[in-house]
Amino acid sequence: MFSKKIRLDNKGKTVSVATALVLMAIDEIIEDPINDSNVVYGYQIMTHLRESYSWNVKSGTVYPILKKLDREFLIKKGVAQDRTDNNSKRQMIFYKLTPKGKKLTRVIKNLNDDALDAALSSNESNTTGHSKIDLKGTKFPDKKFAENYLGPFLIDFDSQVANQIPNKRTNDELDQLKGEIEKSIEQLEICKMLLQGQISRIDTLKRIKKK
Repeated sequence: MFSKKIRLDNKGKTVSVATALVLMAIDEIIEDPINDSNVVYGYQIMTHLRESYSWNVKSGTVYPILKKLDREFLIKKGVAQDRTDNNSKRQMIFYKLTPKGKKLTRVIKNLNDDALDAALSSNESNTTGHSKIDLKGTKFPDKKFAENYLGPFLIDFDSQVANQIPNKRTNDELDQLKGEIEKSIEQLEICKMLLQGQISRIDTLKRIKKK
């Protein structure tokens, strides 16, 4: 997904669409008035890419890109206390653009040949292989939002997992399934962080409206 290259200059320098989007997401989040920090977190980047660029990106895609950007000195990472839970002692990794990263992001945003728009217009962006619930038409606020959408999904997911554990499975197969369940728990933790990020965003918007 987003493996297409964007031409940056006449010398043949290119950057992948995925890399460009991650850089732009970091820059746009930092520049957002509701963001009171000059750093961003992984869950914020994924949320921004989904909401602003319709890229249903996974953590397994974003974090390798962030690692690559760090190696190339386009971003700098650090560690801070979990901002989504003041009572938590958990440390979270944050990211910010380096001067080199800011320069590349400006080049990407100032492209005159519409290369980025052309790349984004390809139908790669929404190719996820999974169906997606469209919530745009729901009544706001939906008082049974979690009950109607999240609850049934989690119950069905648990049932599907239970169906994978018959007695005839070998120990190796059970260990493999256990590993997949542990991965699912990690994904749910990421989902929790994303939702906590939305709560923080709502609280920030409320503070702005009071001013």
